[in-house]
Amino acid sequence: MRLASYHVHTRWCDGKESPEEVVLAAVRLGMTDLGFSAHGAWPFATEWHLKPSSYVAYVAEIRELQRKFRGDIRLACGFEADYLPGITYPDYGIYAPFAPDYLIGSVHYVSPPDTGILAPPWSVDAPTSEVASGLERCFRGDGTAAVRRYWELLREMVKSCDFDVVGHLDLPRKRNGELRFFDETAPWYRRELETTLDAVAEAGKIVEVNTGAISRGAMDDLYPSAEALAGLADRGVRIALNSDAHSAQDLTSAYDRAARALKNAGVRELWYLGDKGWEAESLG
Repeated sequence: MRLASYHVHTRWCDGKESPEEVVLAAVRLGMTDLGFSAHGAWPFATEWHLKPSSYVAYVAEIRELQRKFRGDIRLACGFEADYLPGITYPDYGIYAPFAPDYLIGSVHYVSPPDTGILAPPWSVDAPTSEVASGLERCFRGDGTAAVRRYWELLREMVKSCDFDVVGHLDLPRKRNGELRFFDETAPWYRRELETTLDAVAEAGKIVEVNTGAISRGAMDDLYPSAEALAGLADRGVRIALNSDAHSAQDLTSAYDRAARALKNAGVRELWYLGDKGWEAESLG
């Protein structure tokens, strides 16, 4: 198994170190592949997105590092791009001016379908207190309605947008351990999950196994859940292993645990970005 991660953040957005500091750490760890995925909401930004004025400089720095470390590690330049209907999309048509090597598509913000696009959305990935207040503001505390809407938006994203990797598939689980705003065993949730797995498989997207919640202490589990991962494997969905690292020390955090989960789910190969596109290699 190649040691890789394509979901990595640096000081260009909400990470802690510079790209070069992250590369040096990755080389020390013996990583073979590293992809930078600055948070993107082009042409907009929040406090944790890459600033629109910084896109060109961000790409230029990663390209220079590719040249500098050629022969030591394979580097790629990408974006974790938000899906915000009516505002921004994870789509090569939008990010083409920056010629990314790959795109991760993620849903971080959720609004009810009957609100205007300028209404403050529910921030799914926020600190616990903000997740709770957003639930109350946007969905009157109805966790079921909020999570149903999340899955609806994620399905829209995979069906309509041109990108490579689905980011942290079941993200609402992140704060559910503390807030208990929905039941993962409920029939409605399992139906939403199954419908979403079918949509992802039909769209041909890669789905990441993401260890970021473990490394940052938000949840003692991977994205996606064991049930979801088994469903992806049954459908033949391509899988990549990513750390969602915001610090160099977390570049391969919980990878041993992830490898066990992958094997238990029946995943036999992982996907990596090569010179001619995405390629499979045995999990081993």
